[in-house]
Parts: sequence; structure tokens; C-alpha cells
Amino acid sequence: MNLMQFGGGDWISSIIWFILLFVFILFYPRLMIYQVVAKIQKDLDDIFLMADKGRDRIMKKITKKPSKELKEKISNFMEFFIATPVTLDPYGIVNKIHMVIKHAEDRELEFVREIAPNLSDEEVKDVSTALIHNAGIYQIAKIIRHYLELIKRYRLLQIAMLIQMQIPLIKKVADALLKSVEAFVDNAPVGDGIGPLVIASMIPEKAKVVKLKDEQFAYAKVKIEGKDVILAKALGPGTTIGYPGKFVEKISKREKIDRIITVDAAGALYGEKDGVVMDGVGVGQRGNEILSYHSFQIEEVALKKGIPIDSIGIKEVGENAIYPMKEEIYKSLKTTVERIKELIRKGKKNEKILVIGFGNTSGVGNNRSSLKLAEEKIKKNIMKMKKEERERKKKQQSFWYKLGIFGASSQFLLR
Repeated sequence: MNLMQFGGGDWISSIIWFILLFVFILFYPRLMIYQVVAKIQKDLDDIFLMADKGRDRIMKKITKKPSKELKEKISNFMEFFIATPVTLDPYGIVNKIHMVIKHAEDRELEFVREIAPNLSDEEVKDVSTALIHNAGIYQIAKIIRHYLELIKRYRLLQIAMLIQMQIPLIKKVADALLKSVEAFVDNAPVGDGIGPLVIASMIPEKAKVVKLKDEQFAYAKVKIEGKDVILAKALGPGTTIGYPGKFVEKISKREKIDRIITVDAAGALYGEKDGVVMDGVGVGQRGNEILSYHSFQIEEVALKKGIPIDSIGIKEVGENAIYPMKEEIYKSLKTTVERIKELIRKGKKNEKILVIGFGNTSGVGNNRSSLKLAEEKIKKNIMKMKKEERERKKKQQSFWYKLGIFGASSQFLLR
């Protein structure tokens, strides 16, 4: 009876069944590792290709015929790092962060001027920022490669599964960085540039624009809703976010500011729509230590002088902040301008208001006259992104794409 259960009464079949079960238990984890490692290896190769593509795009910006020496210099720059200040004694940490950030930016600009002496100051900024973002892709690839080597060496199936589950998000970040490299090299506006774009659209062509070189900021005094308003943004159209904290410190000494309004891209959750305009209070700019450092300086000025801060945020989902500006974000421009005017109108009669547009000012000049070129680049990139999205959806519907994991595994096993 028992034999019938295991092999239909045939003892040879039972033995074969037990052997196959033993082989399956012994080798299945290893086969799983081979399959997962093959998929991770394929994705890792894709990320390294992204880094190479970004580097090549930067080199073409510098010269039509890149030399081997130039390639090596840029590859070496991919290892550039910034050591954040020690925070064991937090007193004075903000000034330490400013010192490190400023020195890092000076080093980056110095490197670009060395390898590309013929570029203008604005182009140097563009290439410098593109290099930093491309270094980000390279660092992502290095980290994935590190874990992949650990998995291969010690057969760590659990870590392999964790990495595989994270790969789609990781590749999404790497792809966003590559898109930002292309945008910065072309001096095209990105999603994060909606704040500066709003401010530039509000500054008339005939308005006097004051440029502050040390703070990398530009501002103009205008009349809006019958009130004195100072419109400020990072100095464009070169790629930079400027030093908004230092700018507010300086302008508050020159002018009596009664209220501050900040305009910036705001992080949105997946499932939320890009380009939705929100109202809030407090300094809208948040994020890593660098952005928090700028916000801290503005908050210090506001606290000492008793200046209230209103905030307007334009929702952007994750990586869209560094993507070339999407259509939904671009369309929020008019709504945002109207919301700013509404906030200005609601204030006290004789108050002086400072309106700051936070964000990367790549491709965005310092007044309304610069919008034509910026809008041309935005619309061109919108068409390009729509085409890429159609091609991506078509590819995902492909039978062979759906079987891609098996193809990768087969290639790995055949090596």
C-alpha cells in the first residue's frame, strides 16, 4: 500500500522519486542563486552602461573628439567624495557644512575649467553639476557590484533576493540621474526648476536685476498688487541652486522685509498627481543636509526679525525633480503665479514681501525674456519623454520582455 503511494507499486520508481527529491533539495537553492545573480548582473551591467553613457555625453559637450586622457580624468572624478563635518559637538555645524559645500563646489568648478578651458562660466556650471549626478550613477553601480560579489562569494540567497526586489527602484533612480545629466549638459530646465521658473516669469524684461556673485542669486524689486515685492531666485541660466540662506541674510540687512513667501517643488507620494499647487507655512525647502542647511539660515533670520514665512509647493513625485521638466509640472506655472499674487494681496497694506523661488535654475534666466528659450527646451523634452513612454509600454507588452529573467538566467548558466 505504501509503495503504491510513492510509485504506484513500482519500487524502482520510488527510488528514483527519492533521488530526485534529494537532488532538488540539495541543488534548488544553488539554482535559485544562479537565477537571481544572473538577473542582478544584467541590471548591474545596465547601470554601468548608464554611467558610461552619461560620461560620454559630458565629454561630447566638452569636445567633439574626446581624448583618452580626458576620459581617464573624468573617470577618476567619478570617485570624488564629500566628507560631512563631525556632529559630535553640534555647535557651529551649519557654518562647517557651508564651508565644506562651498569648497566642494569650488573644486568641482576648478576641475571642469581645467579639462574644458573653452567653456563659458554658465557651461562650466552645467558640466560640473552633470558630473556630480553622473558620479551618483557610478556610485550606485559600485554598491550593487559590492553586494553582488558578496552574494557570489558566500552564496547569500537572502541578500540576493533583497537586492533583486530593490533593483526596479534603484534602476529608476539611476535612470533619473542619467536624464538629469542630459538635461544639465543641454542647459534644459528640470522638475526642480519650477520655483526659479515661476520667479523668472514674474520679473518684467525692463526690471533691474541685481546679481549677487558670492550668493549666486539674482533679485529684482517690482510692484505687485500695489505692494513692494522682491522677487529672487538662483542666478541663471547656469545650473545652480545658489545659496538662498546667505542671500536672505544679506537682503534682510539691506531691506526691511515684513514677510517671506517661498516657492519650491514639493515631494509627492506615488499615486498623487504631479503639478498640484499647495499652500503651507515655513520654509518649503527640505531634503538632505545641504538643503536643510539653507533652510536653517532662513529660519534664523526670520526668527530674529519676527518675519512670518508662507510657502507654496508644487507636487512632484520622487525622481521627477531631476527629470527634464514634465508637462504637468510646467502647466502649474500660471496657477502658482496666481497663488503668489493672492498671498501678496491678502497681506497688510504697506508691507514689503520677499518671494524666493527655490530649486535648480538650469536653463532658466533671470527675467521674463529668458522664458522663450526655456519653454522651447521644456516642450522639446516633453515630446521626447512621451515618445520614450510609448516605446517603454510597447516593450513591456512584448512576450520576450516578460521572459527576460529566464533569458538572463540561461546566459549566466552558459558562461
